[in-house]
Amino acid sequence: MSTTTGERRHAYPGPDQVVTRAAIVLGALTAIIAAQAAGTLLAGWFQGLLVALAVLVAVRPESTGGVVLLAGLAYEWSTVPDPLSPLVLLVAAGMVLVHVGALVAAQGPARMLLDRAQTARWVLRGGMLWVAAAVVWSLDLLADDLPGGRLAYAVGLTLLMLLAVAATWLLVPRRA
Repeated sequence: MSTTTGERRHAYPGPDQVVTRAAIVLGALTAIIAAQAAGTLLAGWFQGLLVALAVLVAVRPESTGGVVLLAGLAYEWSTVPDPLSPLVLLVAAGMVLVHVGALVAAQGPARMLLDRAQTARWVLRGGMLWVAAAVVWSLDLLADDLPGGRLAYAVGLTLLMLLAVAATWLLVPRRA
């Protein structure tokens, strides 16, 4: 029993932590499988290393292993013959899941209960990040038909910046 709150302490992670940490591994596996489906050129040992890193990040989400894992997943996708395949959206979803899962899990020890409001906020932000990736991917499909590719990318980045500012303005609570 805790001497300050009267709550029972657990010697093991609660279901919320287990789900959050499992999401890290699930996100990495999703990105790896999507890259395999798109025809990645990397050896199986590299993909096994990425899975081992995902497990490490699930156990120690505050470690730098998360950065290495995300860089490895991005590198794996860079070896795909068609990097603009629709499967890139699945890879982006997996990478966002890894990032948000590690970020939420790293807020305290594995036995700590997660704050629902803060977790929901990060899930919403991760969803918005994936939507931004989908918008950029869609803009690339449209930009192929436009003359002057740089102009299309500049317009796309400006649109994304405006969307980010608007979303921040609408979603961030105001302080009086």
